[in-house]
Amino acid sequence: MSLEIIIGADVVPTASNLQAFQTSAPKLLFDGLEEIWLAADARIINLETPLSDQDSAAQKCGPAFRVPTACANGIAALQPTGVCLCNNHSMDQGAEGLSSTRVALKARHVASFGAGEDLDEADQPFFFVKHGVRVGVYAVCEHEFSFATERKAGANPIDLINFSDRIREIKSSCDRLIVLYHGGREGYAYPSPDVQRICRKAAECGASLVVCQHSHCIGSSERWNNATIVYGQGNFIFDMDDTIEGFDSGMLIRYTIGDFGMEKVEYVPIVRAAGGTALANEAKAAELLDGFNRRSRRIRMEGFVPARYETYAEAQKEKLFHVFLSGNPLLKTLNVLAGRRPLRMYHQQSKTNILNTLRCESIRELMIRGLVREVFPQERG
Repeated sequence: MSLEIIIGADVVPTASNLQAFQTSAPKLLFDGLEEIWLAADARIINLETPLSDQDSAAQKCGPAFRVPTACANGIAALQPTGVCLCNNHSMDQGAEGLSSTRVALKARHVASFGAGEDLDEADQPFFFVKHGVRVGVYAVCEHEFSFATERKAGANPIDLINFSDRIREIKSSCDRLIVLYHGGREGYAYPSPDVQRICRKAAECGASLVVCQHSHCIGSSERWNNATIVYGQGNFIFDMDDTIEGFDSGMLIRYTIGDFGMEKVEYVPIVRAAGGTALANEAKAAELLDGFNRRSRRIRMEGFVPARYETYAEAQKEKLFHVFLSGNPLLKTLNVLAGRRPLRMYHQQSKTNILNTLRCESIRELMIRGLVREVFPQERG
């Protein structure tokens, strides 16, 4: 008997469906999508917001409103086999918010993974057995906002030194391994060279399916070492306007494990609908899949991924460099005089020094350690 696993990306209750999420039978899936979703043998989603009944003093990076724990009713109604909490918004309401999220899900018999009270707990994979197949799901995220440490709660950060060994270790305990990687650039439909290397390494070490989330847009895909890698599947239930191109669409990933070890990966195009998400109509589905397949063909061309990323980096460099002006009124004034192009404020040798500092592992590590002592003294090891 075959096993069908369906994976949805980011789920966030918003103003249009906040009340619906707090009921035990919310109407969130439209136009035949509910039947497809519930027909699967197992369902996995990424909850990209904490559930909390009180505001935290922690700095928030997510929606302007707090999502109450009662929204766990709507999450449970989706009948997920597991809920991933490994993302850059898991700590938007601090450690208390992460804890209340896990408690609320557990109270409704919903398993969660990818985040915990400390690094060891966050790093634990999620296992389930269906039709005699033991499936492992391992979630990692980039070091942005919410990652756990030995002394701090949060999401499971990717450990590039031990990543390969960890994948092999988990794979030895299951028949199939799915890796969820919350990383890459928002709004960028292709992998960066580093993201591609990381995902390919996961495939080489035993993952059957590697899925990148966080981009909020449909990306591209490739086969590597007999595994499927999906670089971005867009949103699942996230009814909010955004400037990111493609934010209003996504894909469910249908991963089928058949008899004699046969595997198949299919895609179900979806679109944002008022209050939830809907199955894309025939024309829209064809449009979304055509773009996905076109990008997938491109990334298989030797040299395309780094060349495309070079072009993207050139367009983004001034925007990203604004972080070095953070809160400094003098630098902000100079930036205005420079036409809001901060790189103009630096001589060529200064830019060379900055580049060398960012590139050098030892100097970068030293700067991070020094800033941690200043900004987050509780993280000091």
